[in-house]
Amino acid sequence: MKISTWSSLALALSVALPASADVLITEYVEGSSNNKAIEISNLGASAVNLDNWSLKLAFNSNTTFSSTIALSGSLAAGDSFVVGHSSASADITDVSQITTGSLGFNGNDVVALVDDGDNIIDSLGELALGSNYAVNTTLRRQDGSTGRTDITTAFDSSIEWQSYAQDTFDGLGCSGLDACDGGGGGGGNTFTCDDETLTPTYAVQGSGARSPLVPDGSFESEDSYFVSGVVTAVTTSLYKGFWIQDANGDGDSATSDGLFVFTGQAPTDIEPGMQVCAGGKVKEFFNLTELDASGDKWEVIETVGELAATELAVSEGESLDDALERHEGMKVRLTQTSEMVVTRNFGFDFDAFRNNMVLSHEAPLFKPTQLHIAGSQEAADLAAANDANQLFIESDEKAPDGVVPYFPGLDAEQGYIRVGDTVTNLEGVLGYSFSDYRLVVTNELTAGDFVREQDRTAAPQTFDNTNLKVASFNVLNYFTSASAIGGALNVTCDDQADADASRGCNRGTKDAAEFALQQAKIVNALTAMDADIVGLMEIENNGFADTGALANLVAELNSRFADEAEHYSYITPAASDLTEGAFLGGDAIQVAVIYRDAVVSPSGDAVVVRMPEQHISGENPDGETRQLDKFQRDSLLQTFNVVEGETLSVAVSHFKSKGSGCYEDWIAGEFSDDPADLQGRCNEFRVSAAETLGNALSDIQGDVIALGDFNAYGREDPMRVFTDYDSASAERKIVTAAGTSIAGVTLDDVAREVGDGFGYVNLATYALGDDAFSYTFDGELGSLDHAVGNASVVEKVTGVEDWHINSVESSLFEYSGRFTGDLVKSDNAYSSSDHDPVVISLQYAVAPQKFTLRFKNKSFFWVQPTINGQVDSSRPWLRWKSNRKYNQDSQFLADQGIGFGDSVSLGMRLWGFIDIPCGQATLDEKTKAVFRRFSCNIK
Repeated sequence: MKISTWSSLALALSVALPASADVLITEYVEGSSNNKAIEISNLGASAVNLDNWSLKLAFNSNTTFSSTIALSGSLAAGDSFVVGHSSASADITDVSQITTGSLGFNGNDVVALVDDGDNIIDSLGELALGSNYAVNTTLRRQDGSTGRTDITTAFDSSIEWQSYAQDTFDGLGCSGLDACDGGGGGGGNTFTCDDETLTPTYAVQGSGARSPLVPDGSFESEDSYFVSGVVTAVTTSLYKGFWIQDANGDGDSATSDGLFVFTGQAPTDIEPGMQVCAGGKVKEFFNLTELDASGDKWEVIETVGELAATELAVSEGESLDDALERHEGMKVRLTQTSEMVVTRNFGFDFDAFRNNMVLSHEAPLFKPTQLHIAGSQEAADLAAANDANQLFIESDEKAPDGVVPYFPGLDAEQGYIRVGDTVTNLEGVLGYSFSDYRLVVTNELTAGDFVREQDRTAAPQTFDNTNLKVASFNVLNYFTSASAIGGALNVTCDDQADADASRGCNRGTKDAAEFALQQAKIVNALTAMDADIVGLMEIENNGFADTGALANLVAELNSRFADEAEHYSYITPAASDLTEGAFLGGDAIQVAVIYRDAVVSPSGDAVVVRMPEQHISGENPDGETRQLDKFQRDSLLQTFNVVEGETLSVAVSHFKSKGSGCYEDWIAGEFSDDPADLQGRCNEFRVSAAETLGNALSDIQGDVIALGDFNAYGREDPMRVFTDYDSASAERKIVTAAGTSIAGVTLDDVAREVGDGFGYVNLATYALGDDAFSYTFDGELGSLDHAVGNASVVEKVTGVEDWHINSVESSLFEYSGRFTGDLVKSDNAYSSSDHDPVVISLQYAVAPQKFTLRFKNKSFFWVQPTINGQVDSSRPWLRWKSNRKYNQDSQFLADQGIGFGDSVSLGMRLWGFIDIPCGQATLDEKTKAVFRRFSCNIK
């Protein structure tokens, strides 16, 4: 029976009130997961018709109701009416007159009881406030309460309400403070597997991708099943439930012995090592086989101790996905023989919207279009293989910023993680969600658990016989225009407030400490690179004066070298080539060239290569029309004198990114998606840029290197335009962008097929083959940063290195603290940018330097010339008024190892035993020692 604890005074007062005033909300349950319920009680002496009454909900800080749950029927005097969530525990649904998925309130939402005249009879919460008044709790009405009809007033749950622990349900269905007679619903788990037939976990899993108990075309079994196993993990966030495993298994490697048991809420009084029995339907929940035991359909049998993890192994001929499917639901362990390597460092995953890390089998993944021609079957096959070769490493709870929960030793100097590291000793349970297998880690790692095949290097490799180094380096938005840093405003800034705004014209940091860290990391990287010519990308376009970012960087770099011969200068284009006479193009960032003028010297003025713009409108497949106005950054070309008679021209570029869409993506319906050919958006626009740059370089004499961030992987269209594209034999034609112009002059109104490639050689691919990469995105390596050279420069290459200081490192150690919390960083060169520098080592043949050394005897004596105290015995004495000449071809000097520029001690030997010194001399084009009377002088 139901027990009413309302006082006789309250009941007496209710007789004088309208019938609707006798109806109140008497219980509110805001429990875990979907355990939501509202109890309504009739405290009056007569029945109340609830037809056209409703419960209304206002979520968060909304000012209006957005959900309505209709009520109906007659509520007898003294009776209660329960509305429960349809996915709540059975303790709620069993006592509910109405179950609905619309009852989705949280502890900060407004709940109101509204009668058939749209009058608010009772309520909880304050409209538009959204404050947490009752989170994870049960509230029961106290004696003497009255209806709260104004939802705009402050709500205090301690007035007229008594609170109880989360998931307390034993008062539902009866009014008042106390539990229902006999305990009512809730408060305990009465589920049992007694007398039920148990199905082994491996029989639930089966040997295929789906459970054999789930019919084809359906996502759940027709019948309920009961399973038993040892708990291996309890998860409450990414997966809500617990994981069990058959302790003995069936000995069949094709079937998993583990299973995820979904509870929909945090299961209580359960932990790893317990033998548990659970019941419910088997489901394929987005391809994860699970048992739905929501409603506490499980019981603990006994504690038997934790199970050992099963070593994960990929068999010969199977994909990683195949191996993971065989272990789905199980507790597994990664060892060195598992050969699981980091292919994406710990960072944000937009699919799961949480931080995690990705592993692949045997080796990191490569971008398909880095290795294969875009649109080819080989590229498609590699994309599919990559998709089947990923394991996401997760923590149950979302990781705080800057924290790898399973690796507390994360550190910028010692405890770092690099792409390519083999991960060992990692344990966890294996699930599937967001279209990928995910290992929820249950232990912690140390730095020694990351087995590193290729560690950090302090500097790029030194190649023999190199006498000139050229490099490309993207400096990750090196900006100085913020007030805290004090540089000039860039070309896109309206004013200083714009430069300081969080989403203003300044793409870099606005924080002085972060900038100091960025500057130190970039300068430390450049110092270690020790290149003679460097092309820079992503430096702020705020002028070439001392107040610009370029001057700031070069000044700090030069401060690291005491010897002025090692200092750098930067190229400044002619004012007539600059926007407003000060800026390189119109973008917030620019390219730049720095060089050591003790090694090379500019030959003539720099050339600004204007890049195409796109201005065109088009209609997408949905019939929408849009005007597309797209721009690219100008390139910078400078010719240098290297050695006598030889020049090297260096062109630095930063092509349009793959991120924002262009006209061709819009009309193809791929404006917001990755295009089917895997080249990213704006590919044709980059083709136009590549062709424009190639044409600008075509008439240049001498050696040519075009380098920079081309935003195209190695076998994508723009790189083929630079290199080996054969238009006659190509199955897939490369075309330019439509609607393009340069400086107002039309380039292409419509798309146009390009001709043959320019014949340059991709220097990194030439030297490194398929191992070349400078960037990582979405767990795949590839090169966006390239250096292509003409045939004459290829002959001079002694070595090329993609110096892997950034692409394989964690972005958590970059200068920005936006998503890194309290993580301690370092000013070392690693994670100084998101792109690796590309360093090209060259040898230029230097013509032998010639010298002439003359001895002249103006005395009456015969003498013997001496060099470093040695007499040339192969030649006679020097007579009066005679001369003797030595040069770089003289055997006497060669035997002593003497060459141009050497300092030597010269003298004359009189009568064969008296040495008369002439002095020290540096051998150059003309060096002369003259003997007169009894003295010798150098002239």
